Amino acid sequence: GQCIFCKRTKEDTATFKEKAHTIPESLGSSNIGVDICDDCNHYFGKAPKARTPAIDLAFKEVFNAFKTFGRNLTVDTYKHFRSVFFEYRHSRHTIRIKNNFDSRSVTTQFKRGLYEVFLQKYHVLTGKGNNPMFDAVRSYARYGYGHLHVFYAYNNIIFEPKETDLLKLPMSSSILDNMMSSGIFEFWLSGHMFFLEVLPVAFESRGQAYLQRAAQKILIPAKGNERIFEFTDISQIDIFMQRLYS
Repeated sequence: GQCIFCKRTKEDTATFKEKAHTIPESLGSSNIGVDICDDCNHYFGKAPKARTPAIDLAFKEVFNAFKTFGRNLTVDTYKHFRSVFFEYRHSRHTIRIKNNFDSRSVTTQFKRGLYEVFLQKYHVLTGKGNNPMFDAVRSYARYGYGHLHVFYAYNNIIFEPKETDLLKLPMSSSILDNMMSSGIFEFWLSGHMFFLEVLPVAFESRGQAYLQRAAQKILIPAKGNERIFEFTDISQIDIFMQRLYS
């Protein structure tokens, strides 16, 4: 009865008539979130201005590329790829953001999409998405206020989940316990792992140590360039899986 993003209720004229998917429906998800008002649901699906994509679209486009290029990769995979704002130049093995979008905006919107999905899934499981400890998360996801750190685990070996697990976001009790201690939520989806700063106070004191331990556990030595890093541009996370072929 209270929106987890704007915190309005029906008494505040908020409406809750539409279904909000925790992961964009265009990716194939059927999971429905709760306590997301229609205004906020529309906000995440609407482009705010020219050259800036909708948050849900940025999230969908990146994970669609992960899904396409990370599974059943052949010399012809690129021929079947379609994207609203990514262009893959196969002859050069390079990514290009189409001229009608801005790389910085795409990166920001994608990061905000990670937090949108996190808070929805957390609320579905616990019913505690409106807890004030997540005010930084909702401010960043819904209004673009503040700056939260997002890290990516870069491995040269990608373990792709089964088809039935492809769109599941793990959120076990141990993951949530680690989150409360370190301030970091491990966001693992479609074979890729991100680390979200969700509790800034805890992250400030214990976040870096947690990332160091995670690196020892998660990174698989193969070429020597495996690492966990904070990305500032969407192309840094190699969404086209160029690491898997020459």
